[in-house]
Amino acid sequence: MTTLGIDIGGSSVKAVRVDADVDADVDADVDGSGGGIGTATSFRYSSPDRAELMRAIRECVDALDAGSVQAVGLCLPGRVNSERSAIETAANLPALNNWAFDELFASVFSSPVLNRRVVSDADAAGYDFATGFPITGRTAAISLGTGVGLCVLDGERIATIGDKGIGHLGHMDIGRIGDDDRIDPAGAQNTLESYIGARSLGSYTDGLNLNLAPLTRGDPPMQALVRALKIVHAIYQPHRIALLGGVGLALKSHRGMIAEMVSEGLTPLADKDWVIEFASSPFCAARGAAKLAAQSL
Repeated sequence: MTTLGIDIGGSSVKAVRVDADVDADVDADVDGSGGGIGTATSFRYSSPDRAELMRAIRECVDALDAGSVQAVGLCLPGRVNSERSAIETAANLPALNNWAFDELFASVFSSPVLNRRVVSDADAAGYDFATGFPITGRTAAISLGTGVGLCVLDGERIATIGDKGIGHLGHMDIGRIGDDDRIDPAGAQNTLESYIGARSLGSYTDGLNLNLAPLTRGDPPMQALVRALKIVHAIYQPHRIALLGGVGLALKSHRGMIAEMVSEGLTPLADKDWVIEFASSPFCAARGAAKLAAQSL
């Protein structure tokens, strides 16, 4: 069985091709060196149009020789429309707005993809983490990249509210931090993304790489993240919080500080034995999309 997962991110496209058991723990092998898994990352982009996004997707598909696979999973950010046929609103990638999934798949693959699944990037990443590192309790998986998404899982089951996801955590107003309000391009005020999203962290870059080692307790990104994690604890009462995505990986060295700050004054309703964990791979979302697509076979 061969499955492909495609993650359309805010700054690049990532893809994973799995030629073996997609439920295996493959975190140690995401570089494609063996174990039946290969990965690809496209060129970086900023505010791409559809043509540029299509070039990025095709670059990954061609690199993995994935023109013909048994199942394809596609994960992408934004709110899906009521017909579940396209993204209705993607704040960080407006080129996705109203781009029919049928049209997108037809543009990438030379033959129809009979087994496919479209999911949110947060759900895909969360599912990959929960199945790779299973527990019986509740996981709140937070994808930190250009945007910020949340997936809540009970064991390996993705929790929903009706037929919708848990919500767009990155668009939550967490209040002013510092002297001035932050207003995003859509006019939303003091959103979590405006403090901890990748585009708001420009001063923490080392060349093209994100370097969050200098972050301290008093810095706005850290304070914003801690506020958000306390809210997640109060609402969902997870046993485990997992910080995923590129920003999540960059925060791994601050594990102790984040855990300590979140625990200070934390509601007694929270799981008193809660733990914080981090992804070991930037390909969680793509790999999770491949895993979810395999369920259609």
